[in-house]
Amino acid sequence: METHAGTAPVDLSGAAALRSVLRIRPFRRLWLVLGAASFGDWIGLLATALFASAQVSGSAAQGAVFGGTIAVRLLPALLLGPIAGVIADRFDRRYTMVITDLIRFVFYGSIPIVPLLGASPGVTVTWATIATFVGETIALIWIPAKEAAVPNLIPKSRIEISNQLTLVTTYGITPILAALSLSALTAGAQHSGVALPSWAQPVQLALYLNAVSRLATALVVFFGIREIGGKSAQRQQVAQQSMMRQFLDGWKYIGRTSLVRGLVLGIFGAFAAGGIVIGAARTYATSLGAGEAAFSLLFGTIFIGLAVGIGLGPMIVRDLSRRRWFGMSIVLASASVMFLGVAFHLSMALIGALLVGAGAGMAFLAGTTLLYGEVGDEVRGRVFAVVQIGTRMVLLLAITLAGLLVGFGSSRRVEVGSVAVDISFTRVLLLVAGLVGVWVGIGSFRQMDDKLGVPVLPDLWGSLRGRPLSPAEPFPRRGVFVVFEGGEGAGKSTQVTRLADALRALGHDVVVTREPGATDVGARIRGLVLDQGDVPSPRAE
Repeated sequence: METHAGTAPVDLSGAAALRSVLRIRPFRRLWLVLGAASFGDWIGLLATALFASAQVSGSAAQGAVFGGTIAVRLLPALLLGPIAGVIADRFDRRYTMVITDLIRFVFYGSIPIVPLLGASPGVTVTWATIATFVGETIALIWIPAKEAAVPNLIPKSRIEISNQLTLVTTYGITPILAALSLSALTAGAQHSGVALPSWAQPVQLALYLNAVSRLATALVVFFGIREIGGKSAQRQQVAQQSMMRQFLDGWKYIGRTSLVRGLVLGIFGAFAAGGIVIGAARTYATSLGAGEAAFSLLFGTIFIGLAVGIGLGPMIVRDLSRRRWFGMSIVLASASVMFLGVAFHLSMALIGALLVGAGAGMAFLAGTTLLYGEVGDEVRGRVFAVVQIGTRMVLLLAITLAGLLVGFGSSRRVEVGSVAVDISFTRVLLLVAGLVGVWVGIGSFRQMDDKLGVPVLPDLWGSLRGRPLSPAEPFPRRGVFVVFEGGEGAGKSTQVTRLADALRALGHDVVVTREPGATDVGARIRGLVLDQGDVPSPRAE
C-alpha cells in the first residue's frame, strides 16, 4: 500500500485487509497453490490409509496398516528434519518448490498404479509405505522454502492477515473439503449402481487427485510466481558456506536471539499442551463417566477451538501488542489444560477443550507472524524448518507420552484419616502439564514484553475495547555505529558515501546521519571549498 507524504497510512482490517492482500498477484497465486496442495495432502492422507488397509483382510491387520501409513508421514521429520531448512536457504526457493512437487507427483501417482500392474497386496502396501515416506521427506524441504518465500511477496503490515488466511485454508477449509469430497465419491459409487473399473474406484480417484494437485502446484509456481526465485546478496554469501556450517549457524541464531528463542519455545509449549489433552482424552472421557462419543467430541472441539483462535483471534484482541498476545495465548491454553484437570462434567470439559485449541491457535498465529517479520531472509528457511518440524515432533511426543502415562497410572484411592478420595492420574497429569505450560508462557511473556511497566490485564481489557493503554514500543535492535573524524576538506563525506554504498551492496540496512556535508547547501559549499580549478582572487572575502 502506497502512502503519500504527510498522509497517515490507512488502517485496514477485516474484509478490507483481506481484499488488500489478495490484490497482490504473486501472493494470490501462492495462496491458491497452497489451497490446492493442502487439499491434495488431506485427501491423500485419508485415501492412502484407506487404500493400504483395503489390500489386507482382518480387522487387526487393517487397523495396523491404517495406523502405519499415517505414522510413516511423521517419521521423516526424525531423519531429514535437521537439514531441511538448510536446503531451503541454500538453493533457489522457486526451483526447490517445483522440483520437490514434481517428485511427489511421480511417487503419489504411482501408488494406485502398482496394483494395476499385477502386484500382490504385500507389494502394494510396501510400495504405498515407501512412496508416502519419500513424499513426506520431500515435503520437509518444500514447507520451509514456501514459508521463507512468503514475506518477500507482501508488505510487512500485511503479514498477519496473509498468515491468518493461509492457516485457515490449510487447517480449516481444505481438511473439511477433502473429507466431504472423499465421502461424496464413496457414496456416489455405492448408490449409483454402476460397477466401476478397479482403476476408477473412489479411493484411487482421490489418490490421482492428490498427485495431480502436486503437478498443478509445480506448474503454477514455475510459470506464475517468478518472484519467489532468486537470491539476495546475503543468501548468496551464505550459500558459499558448507551445509554443516549453515546448519550450525541456524541453531546458533535461534539460541542467541532471545525473541526468536522465546517464540520457538512458546510455540512448542502451546502444541505440547494440545497434544497432552489429545493423548489423555480417551481415559479422561472415562473419568467423566462418558464413552467413545465424549472422546470424539473432545478431539473435535480442540480443532474447532484451533480454527476459532486463528480465524477470530486478531479481531478479538485488536491492537494488543502481538508479543503480549503470544505470551497470553500460551497462558490461556495452559490454564485451560489445568481447568480440564478439575472439570467434573462433560460440558465443562468441552469448554476447556475449546479454550485449549483457541489458545494454541492464537499462539501459533501470533508466533509465526512475529517470526515472519523478525527473522532475516538468509536464515528464515532454517528457523521455519525448526518450527514446522518441531511442532510435529512435539505434538506426536506429547500425544504418545500422555497416552502411556495415563494408561500406566490409572486411578488411585488416597486415604487421609477416615476420608478416602479417588484421584485420577489423568487429572494429575493435566494439572502438572498445565502448570508447566503457564510457567513457559509467563517466561516467554517476560522475555519478549515490549510494553514494560504497562499493567497486563488493564492493557488487555483496553485492547478488547479498542483502546490499548499505550502503543507497542519498538524492540531494540543491534547494529554498528561508525564515526568519521577529520579536518575540513579531509574527505569525510566522500568516505561515508563509499562505505554506505559498499554496505548496501552486501545487503545491510544503512542509515547515514544528516551532517552538514550531506545537505544540498552543504554539498554546494563543500564543492566550492574543495574546488581546485580556480585560484582565489586577492579581493575574495
